[in-house]
Amino acid sequence: MSQQRILHLYPYLYPGTNCWVFDDERTGLKEEAFVEGTSEMITCVVDAKKIPKASTGILLTFSDDPFDGHDVERHWVRSEAGGGDWYQGEVLGKPMDNWLCPALLLYFEKPPKRLYVRCDPLPAGVNPIWNPRPGEEGRRFVEAPR
Repeated sequence: MSQQRILHLYPYLYPGTNCWVFDDERTGLKEEAFVEGTSEMITCVVDAKKIPKASTGILLTFSDDPFDGHDVERHWVRSEAGGGDWYQGEVLGKPMDNWLCPALLLYFEKPPKRLYVRCDPLPAGVNPIWNPRPGEEGRRFVEAPR
């Protein structure tokens, strides 16, 4: 039996927008945007849980296996010809669809059939913003709408 893999990201609201983005030094992603329903899904959970100071960062936990306390379960629907994958499911009793860009494949070998997600306050001492060293550059698949 394989061990469950639980992953963590630290999204924050891109300044001046309602779009959640994240930085991940491990994958080189900088200001990778959650779009096409994903930011709305995160906001729905964050608002319902009344997470303090969420705009400056939250802990987003996700896995392709169920884990205790997950807030939402997403079901894979289809892949897009140009890349990315569509998911659907209920978020706090409301049906919602969302698209995840090809960055998903930096975390999973193939798009998971199910995704389980939880939002929590940013842990003390965690800075969600990665500042690449001089000469380093972050990359992104999707930019936050301005």
